[in-house]
Order: sequence, then C-alpha cells, then structure tokens
Amino acid sequence: MKLSIISLCLFTLFSCHSNLSQETKEKIKEKETFWKVRTQTIYKNKNTMEYPIKKDASLTEQRTNRIYLRSNHCQFEVFVDDVLLYKMMGESTKNGGGINGDQDINQLLLTSGTHEIKVRLYPQYGKSVFGEGGGMGLTFSYFKNRDLSTMEYNLGMRGADGIDLNQSNEQWVSDKGEVGTSDYIEAHYEPKTPLPLKGLPVYEWRSTFDSQVNFDKVGWRNSLNLKKEQDDEKKDIRTELLKEYQKIHEMIAKKDITSYFALIKESEELVTSSLHYRENEKEIRYDDFTKLLKNDDYEVEPLFEETFQLEYQGYGKLVMFLNKADGEGIIRLKNKKNPNENVYLDFRFQRKGKGGKLTVI
Repeated sequence: MKLSIISLCLFTLFSCHSNLSQETKEKIKEKETFWKVRTQTIYKNKNTMEYPIKKDASLTEQRTNRIYLRSNHCQFEVFVDDVLLYKMMGESTKNGGGINGDQDINQLLLTSGTHEIKVRLYPQYGKSVFGEGGGMGLTFSYFKNRDLSTMEYNLGMRGADGIDLNQSNEQWVSDKGEVGTSDYIEAHYEPKTPLPLKGLPVYEWRSTFDSQVNFDKVGWRNSLNLKKEQDDEKKDIRTELLKEYQKIHEMIAKKDITSYFALIKESEELVTSSLHYRENEKEIRYDDFTKLLKNDDYEVEPLFEETFQLEYQGYGKLVMFLNKADGEGIIRLKNKKNPNENVYLDFRFQRKGKGGKLTVI
C-alpha cells in the first residue's frame, strides 16, 4: 500500500551509489524513455502565458472548488496553474484501473479569476503507446460554506457532464429543462472531436476555466522564476535544493517535530486556510502527522542522488525533486513491519526575493 502526504546518522544521510538496490536501478532504467518523452513534451508545450489572470470577486460565502476526476486505461498528471493537483501512475493502471473522485483545488487557485487546467495523458502501465481506448474526464464544481448540498457545477466546463478526454467522437449531454415544457431537451449524445491518442506515448491537453474564492493569497505567485535563474543566470539550483532536502531528511530522522513544523508552517497555513479548515480539524491534521513522525515502526529511507529528477512547476517558480523510479517524492518513510507500505513526503520550494534562500511553500 502507498500512502502519500502533501528525513540516520550523518553517514547514511546521503547514500552512495553502491547502496541503491538492484530493483530501483532496474526501475530507473525502465523509466528512462518516460522521463525523456515527458521532458520533451514540457519543452515543446512551454507556456507563453502565466495564470491565474486575477479578477475581482466579492464573495460573502466560503467556496470550496473541486474537480472530479475519472479515468481508465491510462496514466495521467493533472495540473492547475502548472502545479500538480493529482497523478496516477504505475502498476495500478496495468489492467485498466483508474480513479473516480473529487479533488479540492482552492489551495492551488490562490485567487479568483481565470485559471489553467492541464492534463498529461500516458498509456496504461506496461504500454509504450496508446491503443484504441484510454482517457479521462473532469467535472468542475464548487459548494458553499462547507455544505455539500449547495454544490453547483461550472457551466463553462460543460456543467455536470464535464469534459471528456478520450478517443470517442461523441459525448453525453444530460437533459435540460422541465419535462413537458417547451424548453425541455431530452438527454442525448452529441458529436465531439476525438483526441488523437492512438500511437502516441503522451498527449497534453490544456484549457482555462473561471473560478471564484473568498480570498486573495500570494502563495508563490510573486516568487522568483527559479527555472530562469538556472537557465539564464546559470545558478546551481540542483545543489542548492539538495542541501534543503538533506536538512529535511535529518529533521525527520531525528524526529525533530518542532523544526519540521516550523519548516512547513507557511505551506500548512496556505492549505488549511484555503480549504476553510476549522481549528479542531487543524489540530487533528497536526496530531496525525506528529504520530506518523514519532512512530518507530517507520524509518526514513536514505537519499540517493542518482534517483533525483529535477522538477519545475508553477511556471518555473516552484522546484522539487522527484524519484526517477516512480515519480514520487524523494523523502520517504518505510514501514519496518510492512515494507510494502510507504509514505512519500512531497515538498515544493520557492524563492521569495533576490538573494533569498529556498523555502517550502
């Protein structure tokens, strides 16, 4: 089982190449083509415009914005304003398995306005290119004041029917109006343009949507572009980032709860305030994570530099390491009693101003 959450003496803090397991080496070798194709896709589809495009909104209610994801026979990554919302990769998709569920997005929106949605579709695990099938759907909605009964759909994104990203040449349209009245339209299928997935190793789809929140948060929007620092100023972002991960690794290895929560304070406040957590819910979140870090059944795995894939998000303003073997975070806890149970700790780093250090957001 994999548990994902949005580091052991100094000798083992950073491990040498010879200690990397053969299984991991084989997985990295297996994924070489994936990372190459993915990098080429990112470069080819590089953004010329950044989102959000802020629009003033005077909301009196608290809104929780969501995207319902449904997928089959594919692997995928979904980004909101170029920051990862959710991904499903690996063996769980081998036999066509997928996801059906809502994902909150307030913590990525930051403000009201026009936002970008981006989906990268990959063939299901074990396939190098798409065949006849495979795809996913997205349905955009929100509810008010933490009351699910108030849910409304985003009509600009096809309402309750949502967006279908697949190779079908038709899509479902729900009935509209009241039966027996002149404006009633019976549910039916209507033509749509199929995605040209067949034979491709990856397909990227983008669109924009409008969404409102009752807050205006800076987050990483005004942070420096770290990708430009690397490319134009020749800054060694990789080495700088590695030092920050080593600090986190050591904190977790020593079970230094105080230092760890000080490190993630800004990130936690952004998430809990954006999603309208109540005080007792914040306490539960804190307590659950504290119990995990203090749990002696879990041990932090060593860091192996040869597994690090440098990843930029947020239009270059966020940076992180992903593991080349599975695309998850490089800080990971393994359950000593159940080696198949892993906890991956994900971190996003920003630089707020010139000369500033990298910080978790």
